[in-house]
Amino acid sequence: MDVRQRGKTITDELRDAEKASYDKAAKNFLANRQVLAPIMQGTIPEFRDVSLQEIEEHCIEENPVVGEVPVDPGMTNQRLPEKIHGMQTEASDDREGWITYDVLFYARVPRTGQRIKLIINMEAQRAAREYPMMKRAIYYASRLISSQKEREFSGEHYEAICKVYTIWLCFYLPKGYGSTISHYDMQETVDYGDFQEKKENYDLIHVTMMHIGHDKKKDRLLEFIYTIFMERITKEQKEKKLKEQFGMRMDSETREGMKAMCNLSDGLVDEALEEGMEKGREEGREKGREEGRFSSLVESARNVMSAIGCDKFRAMEILKVPADMQKRMAVLL
Repeated sequence: MDVRQRGKTITDELRDAEKASYDKAAKNFLANRQVLAPIMQGTIPEFRDVSLQEIEEHCIEENPVVGEVPVDPGMTNQRLPEKIHGMQTEASDDREGWITYDVLFYARVPRTGQRIKLIINMEAQRAAREYPMMKRAIYYASRLISSQKEREFSGEHYEAICKVYTIWLCFYLPKGYGSTISHYDMQETVDYGDFQEKKENYDLIHVTMMHIGHDKKKDRLLEFIYTIFMERITKEQKEKKLKEQFGMRMDSETREGMKAMCNLSDGLVDEALEEGMEKGREEGREKGREEGRFSSLVESARNVMSAIGCDKFRAMEILKVPADMQKRMAVLL
């Protein structure tokens, strides 16, 4: 194997490992209650008028059936006061294979403390995909609905189905757009008659798409998420901003989570920017190649003119110089 090829392969493997480490650290930090609470408050109607402290302490369940904790009957969850435990929550059956959710947990009705039929799934996606992200979001939400059978309810007791909120953090911007928060849910349309279904019987899936870029943002939640996962500042600056502007408590767990993300790789925070920079570099290389080709054509034209005694226009015709280069070359010949 060529040494350079082998070196490139090793570099790629190291970068893949670094990406995986960053993903794990980012998702781990996303599960911090101090991060989840503002996201819930800013995207879910049930929590809009609830304080962040109440969401953290009373609304997010202490023992969610998620993550590394087994979901088999009779198994119990570990209790972590600040963090929702486990980032690799999976639901499966014999036909569909495995689906991995980044952060999955239950919440309770604000103030009453009663358990709400609600599952929230959050995923951190850094780069644009070839397939429509919305279809993936709906698929994930649908699997969260179907996987409840024999876990949240049994037999024909479909009335016990929990509503699913799936929130997607997409760290890139579709071309021509700014940072955006969009919501999608199911609505009833009555074409004839006056019967109306109870909303709670069909309002079972709610998708929130958050596209976060480097543009200037007036929305507090978008700026909060941007600061955590995308802003290119030092760990100390980030901690200061999150504490002073967003009221985050910099306890030991939060500091360690922040440190784990920041120490891995600044370049992995925004893959879209990396790709953009690489595109710019490639365009620069292409421009350099084009300039080299142009210089070579100028020299060849001069040689043709000298060898056969023709004018510059005949020389460019013989060399089949592209039309977009001819005017520029004529000045130099």
